[in-house]
Amino acid sequence: MSSSSSSPSRISEIRRDAIFDRWVVFSPARARRPSDFKSHAPASNPNPNPNTNPTPSCPFCIGHESECAPEIFRLPAGCGTAWKIRVIENLYPALRRDAEPPVPGDTADAARPVKLSLPGFGFHDVVIETPYHSVHLPDLLPQEVGEVLLAYKERILQLKLHGSIKL
Repeated sequence: MSSSSSSPSRISEIRRDAIFDRWVVFSPARARRPSDFKSHAPASNPNPNPNTNPTPSCPFCIGHESECAPEIFRLPAGCGTAWKIRVIENLYPALRRDAEPPVPGDTADAARPVKLSLPGFGFHDVVIETPYHSVHLPDLLPQEVGEVLLAYKERILQLKLHGSIKL
């Protein structure tokens, strides 16, 4: 880990918003993420037959798996290069799986009865819903949308097994 990524100013926190009385994620390291993938296209694809060719510059498209963060799982499992859905670690996570999880019951001290921040522990994964850049969730068939939802369910069930995650 580089010194800039380990400096206190780069560590994410979960902070108490006193004005709106809610918890928010504060993650300065997210500012380092690339903006190349921001789309200026409409939210849904107006083309009923989207192009199913991979985009050469997109690390999420099929054939560029080595350019992504570590894979957690793919569907169908054991399919080699013919995947439909992939779940990977986020290269620019708002929460860190390697951060110290908060200690249960450690929410305040004598000087401050309500704790205002917690370590930014958590999981921030990426679900790649299709191997093709120009195919979006609304373009998928109902069965394919169901498979995406099952991938989310599978990941939630995996996280449920983690001792520090409460669902």
